[in-house]
Amino acid sequence: MLIYAFRDARGTWYGDPDAAVHDIRPGRGVLRLSPTAPGQAPGLFDGQQVEVLYAACDLEASQTSYRLDDGASYVATWHVHELLSPAYHRPLTAPAAVQGAATATVKLETGSPHRRYSLHADLLAAGRVEITIVVCTPDGDIHGELTGEMDVRDLDEVSRLIVSAPIAPAVKPTSSAASAAPVKATGHGQAWTPEAVAYLKEHYRAGKSPEQLAEELGRSKKSIRWKLYGLKLAPYPSDLVPDPRPAAEPETPKAYTVETKRRLHPNAYKPWQPEDEQRLAERCAQGASLPELSQEFGRNEGAVASRLLKIQAEGPAADEALEFGG
Repeated sequence: MLIYAFRDARGTWYGDPDAAVHDIRPGRGVLRLSPTAPGQAPGLFDGQQVEVLYAACDLEASQTSYRLDDGASYVATWHVHELLSPAYHRPLTAPAAVQGAATATVKLETGSPHRRYSLHADLLAAGRVEITIVVCTPDGDIHGELTGEMDVRDLDEVSRLIVSAPIAPAVKPTSSAASAAPVKATGHGQAWTPEAVAYLKEHYRAGKSPEQLAEELGRSKKSIRWKLYGLKLAPYPSDLVPDPRPAAEPETPKAYTVETKRRLHPNAYKPWQPEDEQRLAERCAQGASLPELSQEFGRNEGAVASRLLKIQAEGPAADEALEFGG
C-alpha cells in the first residue's frame, strides 16, 4: 500500500491522483505534517493537515513512511515524498569548510515512472555554485538540460521564484487537421503531455463533453474530470471521491525495520535502476527462476515478480510471477 496523492486545505490535489490502483477504492486518511524545524527552510506543506489517498499501485515507492491520524503508517511514493519532505526544498548553502579556495559537490536525484531528474552542483570559490540539471527518461534519453552559475546567497530566492512562476506551455495555433489528432495515452496512469493538456483545454472550451474527450485522448472519463478541475475549467467532482472508510482497528506495530529486511535482501526498498531492469529481463529470458532472481538481485520474490510483470519480461520466472500475483 502506497500513499500516492494528497489534497491540501484549498482542495488542490498533488502527487498522482489519476494513477491506476489495484484496489476497487483507494483508502483515505488524514496526515498532519510537523511544523518547520528550527534552522531549516520551510517545506511547502509544513504544519499543514492534508488528506491522503493510499492503495496498491505500480508507482515507485520511497523509503519513507508517514503515520496517519488513525495510527496507520504507509510508505509514500517518491513523488509524494519529494513534495512533503522539507529537505527537498532546502536551498544549497556552502559549508564553512568550502568557503574560499576549496570546492565540494552536491548530487541529488529524483524521478517518476516516466522521468528522472538529477541535479549536480559544484560549490566553487568565492561563494559561487555551478549547477547542472538534467531531465531524462528512465532509459536515459535526455529531454532537457539547464546549466548556470550564481552566488549561493541567491539560490533561495531563485528557487522560490521558479516554484511560484505561473509557467504554462506555449500553445501555437494549429490547423484543424492537426488539432483533430491528439497524442493518445497508451496506458492507465500515463503522465499528461503538454500537447494533450493543450488539446483538452481547447476542445473543452469549444463545447466537447468529458466523455468525448476521454475517447479522443485515450483516458477515462474520471481522469478527464479530475484534470479539468485541476486546470480550473470545471467544478470539483465530488461524486468521484470515495466515501471514507470506517475507522480501522489499531495495527500491531511491525516487528521489522528496513534494516531488518535488508539483512535478508540487501536491495529491499531501493529504486530499480534501468540497468537493473535490463539485466533482470535478460536473466529471465535465459531461464533463471524466481527464487534465483530474488537471490541474485537482493530483493524478495514479490518485488522481483512485480518488476518482471512491469517490464513485461519473458521466461519461466515471468510465468511464475503471474502465479505469484506480482
